[in-house]
Parts: sequence; C-alpha cells; structure tokens
Amino acid sequence: MTKRPLPADIPVKSLREVIGMIRKFSLVLAVSAALFVVAAAHPSPAQASFQICNESGEHISVAIAYHNADAGNWLSRGWWNLDNGECKTPVGGDLKNQYYYLYADGDQHYWSGSHSFCVDDNNAFDLNDADNVCSYVTKDFFEVDTGDAVSYTYTFR
Repeated sequence: MTKRPLPADIPVKSLREVIGMIRKFSLVLAVSAALFVVAAAHPSPAQASFQICNESGEHISVAIAYHNADAGNWLSRGWWNLDNGECKTPVGGDLKNQYYYLYADGDQHYWSGSHSFCVDDNNAFDLNDADNVCSYVTKDFFEVDTGDAVSYTYTFR
C-alpha cells in the first residue's frame, strides 16, 4: 500500500496544529460536561424565608411576631417600611413555625387581628416574651398560616 500524498495546500505543520487544537477543544468540552454533571447533582439550596410584599397602594410599616423555639418565648420585631410594590424579608432561613403574626400600619389603613404582642411604636424593636411583658404598647396582630412550607410570602393588599 502506498501512502497518499497530503493535499498541497495543507502543510503538515498546519495539520498537526489543527489536530492539537481539536484535542484541546475535546478536553475542554469533556471537563465542561463533567462540571455540569457535578453541578446538576449538587444544586445550591433554595433561599427559604418569610417574605412580606406590599400591593396595598400605600406606604406601610410592618411588625411580625412568632414563637422563638430556641428561647422558648414569643418574639416581636419591627418595623419593616415598604413602599407600594416593595418586598422585604423579616425572617430568613427555613421557616420553623406554622403560624406567624403580622401587624401593619399604612398611610390610610391598618391591618390587625386578635393576637396581642408588644411593639415600640416609635423605634425599631426586637422584643422577647412579647406576649407577656410590655414596656411599650400592644397591637393586635393577625395570624398567617404557612402550613408546612419552608418559605412563604404574604402580600398586603
């Protein structure tokens, strides 16, 4: 068998360069595919939280209360100021409770319920034992049932 001559317009050096580039491209492609498989097998965790959104048409200030299992008491926290169309996250991480309680005061309305918790009407606050001890004022919060969700969004309308 005789060797066939290479085409005259492709020098041997260029052919070797092309083969080298194909090998490098194949290696990059194989590494990229492996990284994709690893990333797909280990997705990053979703951001879980209790989020509040405002679609009320007015500016609102929101307080939240919930049972703090670590401390063994009720915690009230506030204020989150939301313009219309804005959302904020008062509780980050996976939700540990089924029930959360909200109170909101708006330019024209307020949202309340029948569960009393302590709040500081004039400043930001983070109050422990908020259902029993109060050096400020109490507000009546409404209940939000999150079911067994690890993340939940409540929208004021």
